[in-house]
Amino acid sequence: MRKVFVAIFVSMVIILSSCEKDDITQPVEVEFEFSMESFHMEGDSKAASGFDVDEGTIIISEIQFDGRRNQGEDYYFTSDFNSPLMAQMHNRVMNQNVSYDVPQGIYDRIDIHLSLGDSAQFALQLQGRFQRGPLDEVLVDFQYAFKEQINIRARNNQGNEQVVFTQDSGLKAKVIFDVPHLFQFISMKMIQNAEITKNGNASVLEINNEKNTDIFNLMVTRLDNSMRVVFE
Repeated sequence: MRKVFVAIFVSMVIILSSCEKDDITQPVEVEFEFSMESFHMEGDSKAASGFDVDEGTIIISEIQFDGRRNQGEDYYFTSDFNSPLMAQMHNRVMNQNVSYDVPQGIYDRIDIHLSLGDSAQFALQLQGRFQRGPLDEVLVDFQYAFKEQINIRARNNQGNEQVVFTQDSGLKAKVIFDVPHLFQFISMKMIQNAEITKNGNASVLEINNEKNTDIFNLMVTRLDNSMRVVFE
């Protein structure tokens, strides 16, 4: 009788262990979404000026996922795009759907690595308007043409690093570009003194590695910390 009890107990342990292993290997669909927080800077009230950046496009050639679990094996993958991912962040429109099956479980840490840019397009382009006066509007065009890898420590919607993936519902990985953070050290005086060029009948304030480089250099030093990933 004792041998039967031991056999039953061992069988139950094996079954429970097998169920637990199955639980932490079941896939959960994670969908990526790209958006942005727009930026506004008040100008001189006498000139009725203002500066806004509310449109943005980002090019992604590769996404890496590095997840560390407290149970089960850590999970890592790299996703290369045959055709680069283009995300219009202001309206959350992408040229392709991006979703992955990730094992469920409790992730103590998730790092997302985004490879920006390709040889044919700007890695990042932000656009807006500079209102120098009631009838004097200048287009704003920030252009970042270099390939870059952005490393982001993901968080849940409470701001904590631990993220729980369950099979009950899919998750969204919301990649958010913080434009105010990128422009934090840019003053209205710098904008007012910036070089303005003509493109046909339009006046354009271009910010890139050749034009208005003082503004450009201040901004690119903040690029690494201008993106965050929130799992919801």
